[in-house]
Amino acid sequence: MSVKLWHASNLSPRVQKLRDEYWSFYQRDYCRNEVISYTTGDTDDEVFTPYNWGVVPEMFPMIQIFRETLKAMAEKVDVPDHFYNLSIAERRATFFNLVLEKHLPAMLLHGELIVGSHFNTALSKNLDKKDMENWRRDSYAFMDKLYAIHEWGIGNAGAVPGHLIPNYRKVLEKGFKGIMAEIDERIANESDPEKLAYLNALKISVEAPRIISRRYQQVITEALADESLEDESRRLELETMLENVSRVPFEKPRSFWEALQSLWFTHMLVMAAESYPGAGLSYGRIDQYLYPFYRDDIEKGVINREFAKELLQCFWIKHNYAYDYQGRILRNQGINSSFGQLITLGGCGPKGEDLTNDLTMLMLEVIEEMNLLEPKPNVRLHENSPPELMRRVSEMIKNSQGSPFLLNFDRLSMQALEYEGVPGDEVWDYAPVGCLENTMQGNDRSGTVDVNLNLAKAVELALNDGKDMQTGKRIGPRTGDPLSFTREDDFLRAFYRQLDFIVEKIVELASEADRIRSTYDPTPYLSLLVDGCIEKARDVNRCGAVYNFITVEGVGLATAADSVTAVRTLVYEEASVSLSELCEALRNNYEGNEVLRQTMINHAPKYGNNESFADENARAISLYWTEKVMQMTSPATGRRFRGGYLSWNYWLSYAPKTASTPDGRKRGNVLSNGVCCVNGMDKEGPTAAVASVGNIDLQTVPNGASHTMSFNPSLLRDDEHTEKFISFLRTYNDIGGTALQVNMVDPETLKEARNNPQEYSNLLVRVTGYNAYFVHLGPEIQEEIIQRESHAM
Repeated sequence: MSVKLWHASNLSPRVQKLRDEYWSFYQRDYCRNEVISYTTGDTDDEVFTPYNWGVVPEMFPMIQIFRETLKAMAEKVDVPDHFYNLSIAERRATFFNLVLEKHLPAMLLHGELIVGSHFNTALSKNLDKKDMENWRRDSYAFMDKLYAIHEWGIGNAGAVPGHLIPNYRKVLEKGFKGIMAEIDERIANESDPEKLAYLNALKISVEAPRIISRRYQQVITEALADESLEDESRRLELETMLENVSRVPFEKPRSFWEALQSLWFTHMLVMAAESYPGAGLSYGRIDQYLYPFYRDDIEKGVINREFAKELLQCFWIKHNYAYDYQGRILRNQGINSSFGQLITLGGCGPKGEDLTNDLTMLMLEVIEEMNLLEPKPNVRLHENSPPELMRRVSEMIKNSQGSPFLLNFDRLSMQALEYEGVPGDEVWDYAPVGCLENTMQGNDRSGTVDVNLNLAKAVELALNDGKDMQTGKRIGPRTGDPLSFTREDDFLRAFYRQLDFIVEKIVELASEADRIRSTYDPTPYLSLLVDGCIEKARDVNRCGAVYNFITVEGVGLATAADSVTAVRTLVYEEASVSLSELCEALRNNYEGNEVLRQTMINHAPKYGNNESFADENARAISLYWTEKVMQMTSPATGRRFRGGYLSWNYWLSYAPKTASTPDGRKRGNVLSNGVCCVNGMDKEGPTAAVASVGNIDLQTVPNGASHTMSFNPSLLRDDEHTEKFISFLRTYNDIGGTALQVNMVDPETLKEARNNPQEYSNLLVRVTGYNAYFVHLGPEIQEEIIQRESHAM
């Protein structure tokens, strides 16, 4: 059977070989970037951090297995005698350098042009006996609270690594040598012993790039000395690569090739230093800060466009080795696409001018030809985005089932970042991280997925006096027997009181994770790359960045809003359904009461149709909780909380933990995703759905809001319809939200892929803020994607 799907194409033999080699995980025998753990050898040492994974419920049953297995398999690293006389940050920096110098594998892949092979680690906590006891007590007490909140269906929280944009531009402009000079100057003007100890940790860490460079100088030198090397062109490449790694990233790069090598070394070391394989670790506006190197080399004839593309393709492949961390495990529920090393292309400048350049367009070619998960691309669109970019993006959406892109819209994204306090003259240079979460570049740690809140749970608690409907256990405060809610205001008061409770509960838990990390988990290498940390002599995990937030991601907004709308409409305004009848049906999951369920589905307005009453309820709920969290701070660090809508997979995982809801949803049926409407409820077409998103007023949601839409492929069948789609995208910027993901695939193709996975292995789809190979997703997510509305225009 011949299936026309997006697949890798037009690759050089070198790149095709490297790509095939990456894909052969089970056959590879010389470059497996699987997690390697490293310990001091002390019996009390730990190498696994459970709260790093607190937002991954799929991991919860395996937390202890990971902890014990990684500790048992850990390699011993000999530390100096004075090790425990150092501060924790100095120990971390020292230990990391020892791992890089003497333990972490360093390999050269055949034919590659960018080197740096291994970066998946589980590093020692480097704590002394007393601190280790305190850390173990605090972290596992936190996990017990987390498991309870998760089981109640309220949500989850953690202190998650990555999910920020290091100042890679700074590394390219001045190298780590320039950063070292900043540290020396800062030390010369500091007398506080604690700050001096931390600055010394930074000075130790600035040696890490030189260590990794020396390791690869040795690897390449050995390859050049190999007598079997007869290919003269490969010899010349290796000689250039040897010169590259002898300079970068300590020195600032002089060429496009050196710049890419510098970026990769810097990036892979962040992944290794955080003991987490790259989740949300993003490059920001890569086409902007790499462009001068590309432009100059092209103009001077140092490289041509085709070789620049090949360099980029070699660079692209490296990021996908993050998935070796879990190559034999967890291939379910979208976890195969969890790392989100996002790049941002296009976007506006400080005066609203468009900044698309030739490197932007070249990177789009690379994305189209590679068909890989990483790095995930984002394209920033705005009112001045040029026609050639809009058409190119539309063509790629058509040819690749829509899956490669997150489309980010500048107007509302920038307004929301100003709302959280970013100055208006800076917001133009924002970029998304991970999936779609908006932050500033190089000076911001906004904890963009650290807290995930099930908004629909507040409806259940309000209609059961604060008790879980399935277990009868009291979770929330007493807000009264719902049968006593004689007025609409009684119901709304109960709902918002329960919403207050779940927000406060999840923020309290997240603050505890923030406290534990800030106390025990400095990351001095990463702090070198985040503005503010050197100036404050404070770690990025202790509020050292210029901008410091923890994001609460709302889940199930439309489910909650449609439920409130249904109660207000059918119970109070029309009085066609009694609250006692409804509550009884909810407790019984609508069993034996299908007529009532259909009434709740079909006889109340639904968000997603540009209908004023339904959208106003969604807006009121959104404004209420996002404004509330913006007033809350984490006591240990002073980091402020902020709102977002990235549902990841939680709209699935919390479905069975949330009772049936007044919108007609039964327990176990999926909650709504991001700011999408409830599946199938957008009856008025795509423009109405977009207008509903715009009606929410996402200005109070600085983290951004995931909106996924599915379109029938016939939509882009000719130039006329392509132009209509371009107009639709421009309309989205004018009246819609902050982030749009498109699936351009019909349900029948998805069903066929589910039944014949071998024939559809290249089928990428957008799940929420991330893309994934459809056949590797769990059955629940596959079914949810199939059920999404396919729009026509």
